[in-house]
Amino acid sequence: MKKTLFFIVTISMLSITFFGCSDESLNNPISVNSSELLQKNPNNLPTIVEIAVSDTNFSYLVAAVQFANLDDVLNSNRQFTVFAPVNQAFLDLAASLNLTIEELLTEPYRDLVTSVLLYHVSPGQKKSQNVIKSGRVNTLFQQFAFTRIENGSAQIGNDTNGYANIIAVDIRASNGIVHVLDKVLVPVLQ
Repeated sequence: MKKTLFFIVTISMLSITFFGCSDESLNNPISVNSSELLQKNPNNLPTIVEIAVSDTNFSYLVAAVQFANLDDVLNSNRQFTVFAPVNQAFLDLAASLNLTIEELLTEPYRDLVTSVLLYHVSPGQKKSQNVIKSGRVNTLFQQFAFTRIENGSAQIGNDTNGYANIIAVDIRASNGIVHVLDKVLVPVLQ
C-alpha cells in the first residue's frame, strides 16, 4: 500500500513539473517524462507517493490513499503501475454519489474507496504502449481494467462503469510508472 501511495505521489510531482491539467489536455493523451527530475537527482527518482504529494492536481488522490491506508504500499520498493486520477475526477465521483469529497473519505465509504484505489494499481511496471496493446491490465483489486482507443484517445476502465481517458503517460518513479487519468475508475462491485 505504501508503494501505491508512493507511486501516486511520484506521478503528482512529475505532472506538475511537466504538464498542466487543462480542459484541452483531458481530450488528448500527452507524454510526460522525468528528465528534469533526473537532472536534479540522477540516481534517485522520487517514489510514486512523492510524485503525488508534490502535485496539487493529486491532492484528493493523496487524501484517499492515506484514508485507505495504502500509502505504505505505494511507498515501498515493490514495482507498480499506477493510474492516477486528477482532482476533478474525484470531485466528479463524489458528485455522482451525491457526496462531497469530505463525506466520501469517511468510515461508511472506506471499503468503497479502498476497492476503487486498488483498481488503479497494477503490479509491475507497464509502459503506455504495453498497456494499450494488451487490451487489459490486472489490478490489485483482482479484477481486470480494460484498455481501448476511442475517438483517438487511449482509455482504461470497464463496460459496466465506464472508461477514463489516459491524459499523461510513462511518468517514471523509483518504484514504478504512473499514467494520469481524467476519471476515477470504478471496478465492477458485487
